[in-house]
Amino acid sequence: LSKYLGDKPFWRITIRLCIPIAIQNVLTSSFVLIDTLMVSRLGDVTLSSVGMAGQWGWLLGLVIFGLCSGMCVFTAQYWGVQDIKGMHRVLGITLCASLLVALAFFLPALCLPRSILRIFNQDPEVVLIGSSYLLIVCFSYPAVALSNIMSFFLRASDRVKIPMYVSAMTTVLNIILNYILIFGHFGCPALGVKGAALATCISAWAGPVF
Repeated sequence: LSKYLGDKPFWRITIRLCIPIAIQNVLTSSFVLIDTLMVSRLGDVTLSSVGMAGQWGWLLGLVIFGLCSGMCVFTAQYWGVQDIKGMHRVLGITLCASLLVALAFFLPALCLPRSILRIFNQDPEVVLIGSSYLLIVCFSYPAVALSNIMSFFLRASDRVKIPMYVSAMTTVLNIILNYILIFGHFGCPALGVKGAALATCISAWAGPVF
């Protein structure tokens, strides 16, 4: 049985690597879930608007995920032979490519937010509210690219706990900022959907900083 399933040392290494990655993925999903739950208190139209605006960022995430997955293959191979220069070369190429992709999504969202929203929904009220959200949250796109690249790079080089800790901190920060900025607490004005976008943007940039 151990021939096909592995022995105890194999499973010790596998669990040590997999559990932090699984926890980080749960935290990342919670990041989006918490946004949805808090925004839902503003009404169905607002919730739909934020959801439609989020589709543009979701498309960016798909492209970044593809680039990072390809980077992981080469990074893990270089890490196995301790070729640090090769790892840095792959990281540099992926950084440039990912930031260009982020820029390609950022500029249309900044300049033509309503046109982008009309791709996903034709309701005028949804487009109006969603475009105000997208106009702010698009500034988080470079941060999303950077966070994903560094997270995948650290995972591929056997450092899986750092991305997990960073995800935990950004998720907690996002919850606090959403509570303050959406509903107006601790002397801050209630910004509604714009507060949700601002909280997401600040939390996203906190990832690379951490």
